[in-house]
Amino acid sequence: MNVLHDADPIATTDEFKAALLATRDWQGISPLQLQMLQAQCRAPGCTISASEMAAKLQFKNLASARLHYGTLARAIADKLGYAPPQQGKAAPCWWFTLSTARADPDDATPAQLEWTMRPELVAALRAMKWV
Repeated sequence: MNVLHDADPIATTDEFKAALLATRDWQGISPLQLQMLQAQCRAPGCTISASEMAAKLQFKNLASARLHYGTLARAIADKLGYAPPQQGKAAPCWWFTLSTARADPDDATPAQLEWTMRPELVAALRAMKWV
């Protein structure tokens, strides 16, 4: 596996708590978005692939799962004041707000990308009893 982003913290547990609450209060965290966080947090090692997330939550397709995950991540990034990295001229990788990622270098498909939830976010979700 190839690490796509290091696991250096981007926020503390308390900052993630505040961002989650601010996101919930400002625009709302949908039940589906909460289920995504819960599914990932409950997965072994808090790691889940985009295709596993899509199957677990019965998304119509992989793109839909990635869109919902990225939308939530961007909302939380806004509250944290976090600017995720970009890959070339592509849009920012908002999901870096919630997770680090690994992918097999021989398999560059988005379906095999594994999201590992940031430990500070895991701690925040558990402390808030959202998981």
